[in-house]
Amino acid sequence: MSEQVLPSGIVLVDKPAGMTSFSVVARIRKMLHVKKVGHAGTLDPFATGLLTIAVGRATRVLRYMENHDKTYRATMVLGAKTSTGDVDGEVIGGRKPSLEEREELLRDNGAKIREAVSSMVGEISQVPSVYSAIKINGRPAYDYARKGEQVEMKSRLVTIYSIKVHRIWEEQGVIRVDMTVACSKGTYIRSLCEDIGEKLGFGAFCEELRRLSSGQYSLADAYTPEQLEKMAEDNDESFFLPENSVFSSFPKLSVNRKEASDMGNGKKLDFSLFKDRMENIDGILSGTRVLACCEGRSVAVVYVENEDGQFVIREERVLEDVR
Repeated sequence: MSEQVLPSGIVLVDKPAGMTSFSVVARIRKMLHVKKVGHAGTLDPFATGLLTIAVGRATRVLRYMENHDKTYRATMVLGAKTSTGDVDGEVIGGRKPSLEEREELLRDNGAKIREAVSSMVGEISQVPSVYSAIKINGRPAYDYARKGEQVEMKSRLVTIYSIKVHRIWEEQGVIRVDMTVACSKGTYIRSLCEDIGEKLGFGAFCEELRRLSSGQYSLADAYTPEQLEKMAEDNDESFFLPENSVFSSFPKLSVNRKEASDMGNGKKLDFSLFKDRMENIDGILSGTRVLACCEGRSVAVVYVENEDGQFVIREERVLEDVR
């Protein structure tokens, strides 16, 4: 009797508002009848957009999806601070601009607001919201916050690559800013909005948030949960992306079958034998992970390590056993 082949691959989901990332994972697990399902890059319940899911064997490459840069479309509201930094929280501070202040903020196509937004581009220090999903002693920060427990949120360095302001407008005495943010992993857009609000002196919160991309994956290629369920019912698995798509941006290293077998057995290999076959050697020596390929197949993720003054190549994750 042949073994059942379980579904495996990367699934791009367009998460709707109101769902947690965990609930999306649970829905995929139930839909595909697969226990091993995980996600990379948590989206808050109020946020929508791209959630990258790994199913079956593909869960072993989740760690390589978590370091992706991200792009978000966000709407920021000036004049109030909320307990959660987003639209779901209670107003706890901030000050609504007066008519004269609103006129000044909107003058010259919102030049003052644009200046405050632009000042955030580059490497910045951020303090995540206490309602974020960041883990503290194995528990999400929001779990402590909802139970009224005090925790210290440590600042972290993140990089804002660019912010494009699409529109600044006033509606019933409230100023909103629509913008697209390209940033490094670990960036909290809620915190970014709060920091811009503080710089302008009025406070701010994130009203809408939509993730547009994560690494090479785009929201344009994602499916809603309802679309995925319909496809699964029709036995249409075209929504699966191959596991190896995770490594499309990785530097490549060509190895022969003997070298691939040695890597699979955990043997350390002399880096000098491979450096002429590697792309971007400087980046590799700084800790970049490399995809080892043998005869057109992805066989392992490897990295370079300095061992007693000698550079060696070590296997981090075997993708395919080559004998």
